[in-house]
Amino acid sequence: MVRVMKRWGIRVVLILGVITAAGYGLFSFIRSLGYEKVDDARVAGSIVPIAAEVRGRVVKVHIQENQPIEVGTPLVEISPKDFTSVYEEKKAVVSRLEKEEKEIVAALEERQMTWQQAKAALAAAAAEESLAERDLERQKKLYQEGLITPSQFERAESQLQVARARKEASAAAAAGAETSLRTLEARLATQASRIKEAAISRERARMDLEKTVITAPVGKYIQPGQTLLSIVKEQVWVVANFKETQIKKMAIGQPVRIKVDAYPGKIFHGRVESLQPGTGSVFSLLPPENATGNFIKVVQRIPVKIVVDTPFDPDHPLWPGMSVVPEVDVRRQTGPKLVRKQVS
Repeated sequence: MVRVMKRWGIRVVLILGVITAAGYGLFSFIRSLGYEKVDDARVAGSIVPIAAEVRGRVVKVHIQENQPIEVGTPLVEISPKDFTSVYEEKKAVVSRLEKEEKEIVAALEERQMTWQQAKAALAAAAAEESLAERDLERQKKLYQEGLITPSQFERAESQLQVARARKEASAAAAAGAETSLRTLEARLATQASRIKEAAISRERARMDLEKTVITAPVGKYIQPGQTLLSIVKEQVWVVANFKETQIKKMAIGQPVRIKVDAYPGKIFHGRVESLQPGTGSVFSLLPPENATGNFIKVVQRIPVKIVVDTPFDPDHPLWPGMSVVPEVDVRRQTGPKLVRKQVS
């Protein structure tokens, strides 16, 4: 009796196991009709390389490897001695040129006064010449009538010659003052250009001095453009390479369940953002060419970008390169396959 009961118990267990397996298989099959999943998927993200903009010796590191940082956090310092001296030198040049400009402005104001005085003297000399000419005309008439002596007439002629000489001297002085004034104005314009160039050079030196705060191994001499490290942002997404036979019902906006190999049991949620307009192979460095030789048909894969909607979890961070298994709910038709052009 006991043996019969054992046999029936084993049979019941086996039957229940078969029913359970069949039910799970049927459930999986029905579910697969509305979902598409793939294990050829990786987490992707923005990796920003940090490069040196100036050359120099690294003297201090402010961060540690794999340390979280924020915008504006100092990373590494390059020795600022050379850049400081260059900056101070450029500042001194600008200061000297500005002092020279002030001296030129002062001299220019003085020459303007001199020129005004010379023009006034020229006007006075011209008035004296005109007066001497009229006086000579009167003396000439009187001399012809015999009313004055020859010496008086000669004195009038001499006064006119002196007035003319004074006028010529005043004209020469005014011309010289004007020439000197125009020369100083040209020097002032040139000085302004020199100050502008020196100020630009000073600003460039100041920027180079500020660029001495970056990151690199201590003690290493670095060159401009040399990549020192990379910064990984928290914003990540998933790139899933679905078979071309899986994207028939796939569309933008469809919800996605994401399983991560590193976190068993943890489910992330996201949505389809875009489908690449071409297989992964055609965008490779050496795309396949099947026009010659033997041809073997291989199912192609279409990269699909999936954005992660689950908020960042510091206990379960997603890092670029991690393996994931996305499962897209293709039952929902939420949008087109292609990203529509945005009208600006």
